[in-house]
Amino acid sequence: MKKILCIAFMLFGVVQLSQAQKKDWAFGLRVGEPTGLNIKKYLGGKNALEFNIGSNGWGYSRGRKYWKGEFRRSLVIGANYLWQLSAGNTQGLDLYFGFGGQLSSRRYWDRDINREENALGVGVTGVFGLEYFVSASPVSFFLDFGPYIELAPAAGWAWIDAALGVRFNL
Repeated sequence: MKKILCIAFMLFGVVQLSQAQKKDWAFGLRVGEPTGLNIKKYLGGKNALEFNIGSNGWGYSRGRKYWKGEFRRSLVIGANYLWQLSAGNTQGLDLYFGFGGQLSSRRYWDRDINREENALGVGVTGVFGLEYFVSASPVSFFLDFGPYIELAPAAGWAWIDAALGVRFNL
């Protein structure tokens, strides 16, 4: 009887692990734009909030036009509201999309005065992505991209943010 209870308990635990991929929170790292920390809060059902804290432009910023000159790098804080759907028949694969905003502290080369300057950027974001939840594991991998359109100071300046990353679901 003890063996049966022990086996039943273990099987129940495995089933719970394989079904409980989307917990309340997920914490991870993303590489791309921005590169940094990623936090996701599942709101139940098919919605989530995503937060990104990181930097843009490290190692590849030269030559990218920005406002009155050339973009250098920035520290970014962003948030998106997401809708998350199952992607076809592939178990553990979700498609997500959403919108939000981004605040950034930027460095750029101002061609008018020939020196680096700072700017506080505020803009809107869109995001489209795929997330794969590894079966029987708290780990998920994601790939996403979407537009960033600055409202100030360089109104209308646009860029595509894209990244891949890994999250640990708690």
